[in-house]
Amino acid sequence: MDRKNPLADLSDDELVAEHTIQGANSHFLSEMLRRHKNASEVIGKRIWLLNLLIVILTLILAVDVILKWPH
Repeated sequence: MDRKNPLADLSDDELVAEHTIQGANSHFLSEMLRRHKNASEVIGKRIWLLNLLIVILTLILAVDVILKWPH
């Protein structure tokens, strides 16, 4: 049995508007949570990559300062 998510095709704005009209409907809340989880995972991966880049640049700068330090 193939069950397609009927709310997956709605934009975020349409989803919120429909939820407002429909009231407390767990299907809308579940879809909003699913989208939030997916967006959080993407942001988490980007932040990890940014942190790695900052560490690498800091190490390069530290080595540069050490090599240029007068002896």
